[in-house]
Amino acid sequence: MARKRSTRAAAGAGSIRQRPDGRWEARFTYTDELGQKKRASVYGDTQKECRQKLTAAVKAVDEGAYRRNQKYTLSQWLDEWMETYCKDLKPATISGYRSKIETRIKPYLGGSQLSALNNVLLQRYYNTLHAGDKAHKPLSPKSIQNIHGILHKSLEQAVLAGVLANNPADHIRLPKTKKPDLKPIMDDNVSRFMEAIKGSAYERFFIVALFSGLRQSELIGLQWEDVDFENGILTVRRQIQKAHDSAGYHFLEETKNGKERTAAIAPSIVTVLKSQMAQQEAWRLAAGPLWNNERNLVFTNELGEHLKHRTITDHFKKIVRSIGLPDTRFHDLRHSYAVNALQAGDSVKDVQEQLGHYSSAFTMDTYAAVSETMRKASQARMEALIKNVSDL
Repeated sequence: MARKRSTRAAAGAGSIRQRPDGRWEARFTYTDELGQKKRASVYGDTQKECRQKLTAAVKAVDEGAYRRNQKYTLSQWLDEWMETYCKDLKPATISGYRSKIETRIKPYLGGSQLSALNNVLLQRYYNTLHAGDKAHKPLSPKSIQNIHGILHKSLEQAVLAGVLANNPADHIRLPKTKKPDLKPIMDDNVSRFMEAIKGSAYERFFIVALFSGLRQSELIGLQWEDVDFENGILTVRRQIQKAHDSAGYHFLEETKNGKERTAAIAPSIVTVLKSQMAQQEAWRLAAGPLWNNERNLVFTNELGEHLKHRTITDHFKKIVRSIGLPDTRFHDLRHSYAVNALQAGDSVKDVQEQLGHYSSAFTMDTYAAVSETMRKASQARMEALIKNVSDL
């Protein structure tokens, strides 16, 4: 006996029915560019999924944002998606998306008709990114996951807008990522690093980074009003990020995760910041009318301009190479703070809050096993416990 179709009205507009193949279809009307009434459908594996897509499509129709055009190429749709649906993203995120779209997606798939995309085609694309080709080196699993995130989001929006029946980027098998190989500066290397940066133009910047755990962009964007000298507290609430697709920079009134936090600093670091303030005042007097520090930034060059990420990184790499740590990255100063703080006895919760991680579990998972000193201390504590409770 043939399966009976079930049809029911959706709340607000359109209708939902179950197709003979078991999938759900929701139909609705819209007005095209010529003012003619047209019917369109969205699909889902469950009635709930279908209803959600119908609601989104009807909302788009009501707001005048719905477009049904099966002749979109992927390149055209990505441009439409960026222009219409990504307005509320951070400028740095937008520039990062655009960079990956232009350099890693469009050259491979941009000319494909949106309706012709399928799971096999996309899987082959990701496999090519992972293996590399004549024009491109192999990409890391993390880079491929980032590209997949952009592609999947854009195609999912096409589904919600009724341009596609389903998302061909679903159920892709991505290469597995490995935990990053952390290279924290710790134990004897801390004193070697401190000795190596003496006299550097960025000495105070490196010191504050090492002993505060702030990200590079957060330190570059730190303002004097964010520094509480009396209580030894930095308020982290803004950053300056380099644009991915240009030589420009973005000044953001928010942190990476969008949450303001405070970071405690030792009295010695307060002294370093007071020294930075005195140096900056000397620069201001010497520069005269050329001085330009409108944002009242803590770290600037001799003219009051914000520091450049690439310049800082280049100086840092020269220093770590000089002390035999060529693989250490600037971001490892953040890891260095975390490991050294845990090793010194700070709680995981305290370190999590200082770094702005979303959970203590993430902090512990990232750093707990890095320090050899921590592991040996754990062994010693366990040995003492065994001796106290047994005759071993």
